[in-house]
Amino acid sequence: MSTATAQLDANKAIELLRHQRTLYRKLRALADRQKTLVVREDGEALISLLADRQRLVDGLVQLSRQMGPFREKWTEFFNGLSDAQREEVACLLEEVNASLGAILKSDARDTATMTARRARVATELGDIGGGRVATAAYARCGASGGARTDAKA
Repeated sequence: MSTATAQLDANKAIELLRHQRTLYRKLRALADRQKTLVVREDGEALISLLADRQRLVDGLVQLSRQMGPFREKWTEFFNGLSDAQREEVACLLEEVNASLGAILKSDARDTATMTARRARVATELGDIGGGRVATAAYARCGASGGARTDAKA
C-alpha cells in the first residue's frame, strides 16, 4: 500500500472514530436524561428517549461495519500511524470506552430502579387483591347473619 493510500486510510479511520465519539457523547447525554425520567416515572417521555437512543445505536452499528476493515488488521494499521495519529486514536478509543462504561452503569441503575418499582407495584396490587378477598369474606359473613363458628355462639 502506498504512503498516500495509507494516509487516506488513516484519515478515514480517524474520521470514523471521531464520529463514533460524537455518537457516544449523545448516547451518554440521553442516558443521563433517562435517569431523570425513570426517577420521575415519566413513561411517555422515556419511550421517546428510548427511540432516540435506538437511532444512535443504529448509527453505531453502521459505523462498526465501516470500521470492520480497520479492526481486521488493527495492529498493522495502528503501527502504521504517525505518533500524533496514534495519540489521537488512543484518546478517541479511551473516551469511547469510558462513555460506554458510564452508559452501561447508568442503564444498570435504571434497570434496578424500574425492577424495584415493578416489585413494589406488584406487592401493592397483591395487597389490594387481598383486601378485596377479606372484604368479600366479611360481606359474606354479614349476609349470612353474622354466624360465628366458635363454641360460645
